Amino acid sequence: MNNFNDVENSEEFKFFSNELEKNIFFLESFASHILYSGKVITFISDKKVNILNPILLQSCCKTLKNINYCCSTGSFSDANTLIRKFRDDLLLYAFILDSSTKRNVFKSDELNKLDLSNTKNFTQSFLSLTIDTTLSMDETAVAAWFENSVDQLSAKNRRRLSFDNYMTYLEQDDRIKQILKDYKLEKYWTTLTTKLNDYVHNNGIKFTSHNLISLPNINLEVFLNNINFRISYILTFFLILILMIDSTLIRSDDMMDYLENDIPPPEDLQYDIAPFIQEYIDEKVVALHPELKQYLKDNNINGMNIL
Repeated sequence: MNNFNDVENSEEFKFFSNELEKNIFFLESFASHILYSGKVITFISDKKVNILNPILLQSCCKTLKNINYCCSTGSFSDANTLIRKFRDDLLLYAFILDSSTKRNVFKSDELNKLDLSNTKNFTQSFLSLTIDTTLSMDETAVAAWFENSVDQLSAKNRRRLSFDNYMTYLEQDDRIKQILKDYKLEKYWTTLTTKLNDYVHNNGIKFTSHNLISLPNINLEVFLNNINFRISYILTFFLILILMIDSTLIRSDDMMDYLENDIPPPEDLQYDIAPFIQEYIDEKVVALHPELKQYLKDNNINGMNIL
């Protein structure tokens, strides 16, 4: 009788688990960084003000730990199925973040009538603004996600909460589209999608057999390396999206320290990034494509100081 736990005790798994821990540490650190930064990300729908907290990112951290467990028992089909969930959840966060950033809360005709002549007139005219209750199909889907009413959406609107739509939506940003094309990320992204779908839909007996891996197995290192590479690729692409959507999320917390201690901060401190972000860029992004780092330095949306 095979003992599936023998994978857990192998040197190959120990190396894999150590590498995976770097990705877990990065995502846990990023979720905590957002949570304690004091930055409030809101999505104002036609009904309420919704707060985008890091719950999706925290859930993704648990997913990574579950992937680690699946690999420890030789359950690589299950691990790859969870990788697709991990990918979709991270892109969902990016989709919601971008929708929140671009949502035009007030009616444009009223904004044009704001009185800027003095503080009193501005305050009065601003308080008279009304919320624009017209939502796009993407915004309607985001609102439904926040309000737990996705099941009430039409089938067409529900498809907005899908990987295909996340990519279509995000690629409307020319910088993201350029990154995928110029840095040859698009080809592997397509290959990865096909591979993950094969596991989710069990497209052949070999995908079933990959859930029953035990030692001795000459392909164990390949299985483990594939898992780590796919996770690193997805997480790296997610960080790229953050830099294109709202790079202030990677800001160093040094500014808060100065403000809390009532000390004037150094000039341009608001553009410094958190050390763990810089470390991840140097280790993971550069490994994906060395020239991509310079593009991110020059084109991240808020001009953050990537070294």
